Amino acid sequence: MRGHTHGVGGVAFFNDGRRAVTSSWDKTLRIWDVQEGTLLGEPLQGHRGSVYSVAVSLDDKLIASGGQDNTVIIWDVERKQMEFKLVKHTRSVNCVCFSPDGKRLASGSTDETAVIWDTKTGAVLTTLVIEGLVEGFWNAVFSVAFSPDGLKLACVTWDGIIRVCHTDNAKLLLKFKAHEYVVRSIVWSPDAQQLISASYDKTVKFWNSSTGHQIGQPCTGHTSRIRSLAIASDGSFIATASSDKTVRLWSTKTHQQMGQALEHSNAVQCVAISSDGALLASGAGGGNNYLWSIGNTLQRQDGQEEYKEELEVVQQLRISKIVSLQSLLFFHHIHVVESQQQVLPTPPAEVSAPFRCKGGSCMITCAE
Repeated sequence: MRGHTHGVGGVAFFNDGRRAVTSSWDKTLRIWDVQEGTLLGEPLQGHRGSVYSVAVSLDDKLIASGGQDNTVIIWDVERKQMEFKLVKHTRSVNCVCFSPDGKRLASGSTDETAVIWDTKTGAVLTTLVIEGLVEGFWNAVFSVAFSPDGLKLACVTWDGIIRVCHTDNAKLLLKFKAHEYVVRSIVWSPDAQQLISASYDKTVKFWNSSTGHQIGQPCTGHTSRIRSLAIASDGSFIATASSDKTVRLWSTKTHQQMGQALEHSNAVQCVAISSDGALLASGAGGGNNYLWSIGNTLQRQDGQEEYKEELEVVQQLRISKIVSLQSLLFFHHIHVVESQQQVLPTPPAEVSAPFRCKGGSCMITCAE
């Protein structure tokens, strides 16, 4: 799908599964019919610079965008008009995210702050300040994500640290070093038990959201920076977009890649997954939007994982049967030996018996 005249920086599906919205360095947002691959109406114009991020509220009534002009804009979808232009950040706005109930909006900026806004009034509710330059650079906030219950906000920054704060008062609840290099994107698992981060170090990592402890091995395979991360609504898989010109799917259970990499002609800036998990949208340099049907890949992966699980069950049953048989033979041998000991005379001291009892305990001597 082509409509933008410059690179696509952000993409988000509507929850109805029929539409998607993209944001671009051409300063506009565009709404698409994903079934037809066509534009719906005129571009949304209001930013004075590149638009880096876009999000859709859960009820599909609002769109939020943030960009190079330091502003956040909330749009009314039905009227296709600007509802609020939110001004507080002093540098580029890199990310936006609605709370699950749609009443709040979070934004993260290169000015080292994350701000939570009231979507009804446009008022600032809370501000989280990230302090300190990193190697001479501003410690930019690159991604923000509300927890499924809306009570916590996770944000990631240039310094490779994940921070989780309370959404009411910005109290810091958790802080830990996740990657050695820039963390570009963060999502919560649907059950809120895990945080998943993607980095310029080319890896995706999984974390216990209460302790900050890493879970399992990272996802590896990209050959350049990972720029965007999305998770399926059921939490079964994630998608990553990279400067290596690919999008890759990964199982959240095995942390292994699912299917082949989805090739693009330019570095991929953003990725999103439809609410039913059947479609994937991505945006890249050159103004290109891509729409992928991923249902077959997921079905093949599910089949492979089910087959592996069945093999594991069969293997465990085999092991269990072998152990049971060995135990049966072992105890049968004990019974035979004990019966023989009742009839046979005690062997001479210099002869090694299969069992030697000492102090009430029996020690087994195994012959070579």
